[in-house]
Amino acid sequence: MKISILFCLLFLFNQSVKAQLLWKISGNGLKESSYLYGTIHVMPKDKFTISPKIQQAIQASQVLAMEVDLNMDFKTKIQIAQEMIIPGGKTLEDIMSKSDFNRVKTFCLDTLHMKKGKFKKYIRLKPFFFSSVIAQEQMGKTASYEMEFNKIAKKRKMPTLGLESIQFQMQTINKMSIEDQAKMMMEEFGSNPADQFDTLLSLYLKEDLDELYKSVVLETSTIPEFNYNFLELRNANWIPVIEKQLTVQSTFIAVGAAHLPGPKGVIQLLKEEGYSVEPVR
Repeated sequence: MKISILFCLLFLFNQSVKAQLLWKISGNGLKESSYLYGTIHVMPKDKFTISPKIQQAIQASQVLAMEVDLNMDFKTKIQIAQEMIIPGGKTLEDIMSKSDFNRVKTFCLDTLHMKKGKFKKYIRLKPFFFSSVIAQEQMGKTASYEMEFNKIAKKRKMPTLGLESIQFQMQTINKMSIEDQAKMMMEEFGSNPADQFDTLLSLYLKEDLDELYKSVVLETSTIPEFNYNFLELRNANWIPVIEKQLTVQSTFIAVGAAHLPGPKGVIQLLKEEGYSVEPVR
């Protein structure tokens, strides 16, 4: 689904400087270099790998920084789970037209062969999260860079931090109305969402940040505020946090790949602050 694809990235190999996912941050008075890596939050397990150069960058770093710190207490996890649910005890059936809901139901039960009990549980989710869950159902066994990086950090007893709080991330998602979320989700039921995801995954595996960014901007063109709220605003908010951390310890920073490129992407914003941001070949 469109939302889930963007969430996974939330983002044609060439020799462009942007054909790269791992970057080294140095200069501007830093005593140690840090690293910036663009992730895809969920991908098929059979295509997942952590390359030697990524492993070396993590080994050379003292701290792991991601969009949010995954090491949350139980109370926070419960609060987040509650935020994912459509309020008022409603389900997707209550917020969508009958024809749209039937298309969703048919796709889940007949195409994905989902059990009715699981479907009834999932339709309590807001469209943003429902879309993400359905995408994972389509992929089968999945893997996550964030989860794997967090495991590595725990094994190394490496401190972790979030560039933003999970509460802020949820607030950002909630800025998009449930109706707009449903609209974006339904646009994908007229095509083959698996094909679209395969295209974006192919671009990611080729490390083509330029084309990935163009695809994200194109896919969200019907909802202009999406790019501002989900990319530009968050990128700008992260820069002071990143700058402060860079002066303290060498840090491995992992964020969704769609946040890296573009005129208001993390790479460009760091360069504007005087840092050298170079691809690690």
